[in-house]
Amino acid sequence: MESAVWGFIGTLVGALASIGTSWITTRSATYAQREKIQLEWRVRQREFQIKAITELQEILGEFVRVTGKIRHIDEMRERAGHTGGALPIGEDLSDAFSQHLRRINVLLARIHDARVQGSIQKVSGTAVKISLGMGVDMQTMLQFSGEIECANLALTAYLGSIYSAKLSH
Repeated sequence: MESAVWGFIGTLVGALASIGTSWITTRSATYAQREKIQLEWRVRQREFQIKAITELQEILGEFVRVTGKIRHIDEMRERAGHTGGALPIGEDLSDAFSQHLRRINVLLARIHDARVQGSIQKVSGTAVKISLGMGVDMQTMLQFSGEIECANLALTAYLGSIYSAKLSH
């Protein structure tokens, strides 16, 4: 009888050891899988932010050129003695301005940095003022130029922080 009890105890200990090993292995695999998924998500999020920032930098440059063309038309109109009323900028230029502004707003919503968002919103606000020909003077154009520079610096700084950030926890 004694050997039967010891056999049963041995079987029980062996089963518990096997179950414990399986549980530890499963737990480790689950933890490793969770870490892998989180790392993949951080990589995708990082790539998404980088893509949004680079697209925003490109569209901002195009937006500035379109805004400059509108300002040039406004200056020519002022030199000809016309003031007030809507600017005769043409449908193509007006559409380009609107499309660029919409694209900037879409890209800006994807960027998770308050400094970038604030600086781009200032650029957009001043550009709208310029596009409407609302008494734009040299001071406004200098302000616009400064806002563009600040926006580009904010974009570059945010991009640098993304590249320098570690992907682990």
